[in-house]
Amino acid sequence: MRTFGKRIDGPTGRRKSLREEVVLAGSALTLEQSRPVVVTDVSVKGAKLIGRQLPAKGTHVLLTFGNVELFASVVWCSRDECGIAFEEALTSEQSDELKREGRWAKVMGLADDH
Repeated sequence: MRTFGKRIDGPTGRRKSLREEVVLAGSALTLEQSRPVVVTDVSVKGAKLIGRQLPAKGTHVLLTFGNVELFASVVWCSRDECGIAFEEALTSEQSDELKREGRWAKVMGLADDH
């Protein structure tokens, strides 16, 4: 079972930010490289990315998908997954837009429903 981020409140507590599963194709850009990524989980404070040769923990990235560009930092990395924290929390409008766009993959049959 995959998890996103580290819990600071113990196994029975609640996370601070609600997350929603999405599927968004994008790019993670650093000064050294550009990597294609899939955003699989998003909240107002961060996201989970899947890809190859992802940036290391502590790296600053520009996450782009569609017309959206967000500055973030990698807060954890494990194999082909990493978690990023946005420099500025998403507004409710931005969050709603990302979730709406990310749900299209499920509607189109590109993502599994759990």
